[in-house]
Amino acid sequence: MKFGVQIENHVGFAYETVLGVASEAEKLGFDGLFICDHLQGRTEELAKQPCLDAWVTLGALASATRRIDLGTLVSAVGFRYPSLLAKMAATLDHISRGRLRLAVGAGWYEPEYEAYGIPFPPVKQRMSELREGIQIIRSMWTQEKPNFNGQTHKLKEAWCYPRPSHSKIWVGGTGEKTLLRIVAELADGWNATGTAPEEYEKKLKVLESHCGAAGRNVREIERSYYAPGLTAGNEKDFLEVFRKHYGQYRRPEESFEALVNRVRGSNRSFVGTEDEVTEKVAEFSKLGVSYLMFYFPDKDPQGQLKRFAERIIPAFRDV
Repeated sequence: MKFGVQIENHVGFAYETVLGVASEAEKLGFDGLFICDHLQGRTEELAKQPCLDAWVTLGALASATRRIDLGTLVSAVGFRYPSLLAKMAATLDHISRGRLRLAVGAGWYEPEYEAYGIPFPPVKQRMSELREGIQIIRSMWTQEKPNFNGQTHKLKEAWCYPRPSHSKIWVGGTGEKTLLRIVAELADGWNATGTAPEEYEKKLKVLESHCGAAGRNVREIERSYYAPGLTAGNEKDFLEVFRKHYGQYRRPEESFEALVNRVRGSNRSFVGTEDEVTEKVAEFSKLGVSYLMFYFPDKDPQGQLKRFAERIIPAFRDV
């Protein structure tokens, strides 16, 4: 099993912090460093804090690291014309000597699009654009002078050199009707988030059905999962670190105990004592997830990052 670190770029990560996390993650044996592709924070307070462009940041990290995978998780295809995204990603792969992990999605946060003047069409059109985007990127990476004439996007003898060392594309999302069909038909990997193991298993069966219709074996598709990570060795220490990093999410009239039970009860994140987190990782491993990405809210290379590397991950390295 592989493990990555996710940087939520819209919650105030300065480059020095990102660099520190990436460097330590590489030293500790993590397999990848991924960055959300957001454009600004979602509140006025966060909007005034750093929200580094994901691709420029990854370009800098390509020279500052040597081994770990680098990519976005995920890039909304609506933010950039797919041919441009293909060129950017190929360049990152070249600079990083083959460490690119491109993950794309249909986009979802409308206020961000509106703020930047980017069109935000209905979900049906966004899914169509995602499909076309994947087709364009793949053709740019594998064909000499590809042409494409879609409903939204067009190419005319578009060159893309240097090409990346591979043409694999991940798709992020959990929509069962359309998105998982796109994964089954076009993607090399599927990244999910926000699902408990039992929910994930249900969606996996949907993906298997779509793969059958597309004439593919679901095992051909690499499966990854992303969620926050927060742990401690015992209940007392866990509640202390949880209060520090999750207390702000308590709902009006909600007690701290109720907040803890709500987060734990959702079973969608790797938050709990070390025994709890280890059990959750094992559940996803049994479901065929081979790459787990964690977001550590403390932003500290010597904090949760190191604890997971030393106390959680070693048990799954040969899985």
